[in-house]
Amino acid sequence: MGKDNFKVELCKNSIIHNFNYIKQSANKDIISVVKANAYGHGLKEVVNILVEAGCRYFAVARESEAIELLSLNIKNIKIVVFETIEDLSLLKKHPNLEMCINSLSELEDMLFQNISFSQLHLKFDFGFARNGFTENEISRIKSIILKNNIHFKGAMTHFFSSTFKEMIDIQKKFIESINFIGRNRFQIIHSQNSAASISGLGEGSTHIRCGISLLGMLDSGIENHNIKRSWSLSGPIYNIKEFSDLDFIGYKRKEDIDTQSFSRVAKIKIGYGDGFSKRNTNLLCHINEKEFPIVHISMDTSFVLIDNSVQLGDKLEIYRDFSKCNALLNMEHYEYTTLLNNRIPRIIIE
Repeated sequence: MGKDNFKVELCKNSIIHNFNYIKQSANKDIISVVKANAYGHGLKEVVNILVEAGCRYFAVARESEAIELLSLNIKNIKIVVFETIEDLSLLKKHPNLEMCINSLSELEDMLFQNISFSQLHLKFDFGFARNGFTENEISRIKSIILKNNIHFKGAMTHFFSSTFKEMIDIQKKFIESINFIGRNRFQIIHSQNSAASISGLGEGSTHIRCGISLLGMLDSGIENHNIKRSWSLSGPIYNIKEFSDLDFIGYKRKEDIDTQSFSRVAKIKIGYGDGFSKRNTNLLCHINEKEFPIVHISMDTSFVLIDNSVQLGDKLEIYRDFSKCNALLNMEHYEYTTLLNNRIPRIIIE
């Protein structure tokens, strides 16, 4: 890590607490979703923490993420990929690798390719417009399954809806579809997202499937004080200048920036080259328990208006208050944490 660089700190104890709390509350094993670099928290770091907690089942979205996870050489774990794998030889090479079948043509192709169905999950779509079979295809799917006497590793869907009633409706349709096809055709059944898991949904499922809640983040409108935040983004102030010495702040003329009542500007080593986009302009950050505005963002550096209480080397924290940041950015927290790339190191703390 370079001098004065920003870093993401992950609290290992919080992630382990969240894993144990959700598992014990549901009394089911967890499939931990670690797609998109574990929502920006760091795939390698988060997976190793969850393995220490006792997790043995992980889910990712893409083939490339599965390859990265396999490269960690962690023994006795299973990995399910939500999207279609192009290189099907990976399934034959890695018996712990599994894949979702997302369409009728994929199901027929798996039969043709002679892929073991003990590594395949059937995915149902009840209106998400994402991957999976639709309701009007289920009879055709059942016919193929019975004709070829197929037994799958699993069946899955996704509770995408924001309302409790809609999630209950999807849960009901999903279990009815499983029973119509034949429950004995599936070793495991998983349907939840984090919101559904925290809300106690998942009747008929054998496993809990969740991601952001393990990391201490919950969807807007969902509250659970037993879930502990695990993530912070911070770094030191490495330069301070007086407005009287400046014509520009970054690439913008000083007079084009609302400097409010401030007379000094601090520089920090984070910018859009790190995945910290210009959309964060005017976001409030925290220094010594006070809030200050970020007024300009360049590729490697951002600029913060400060008062005389701030000194060189003071710690500056970004995204401390997820609720305020969500409102300003019009984004969920897991959207902007995921944007942060690997130029920012992930550091595990207790």
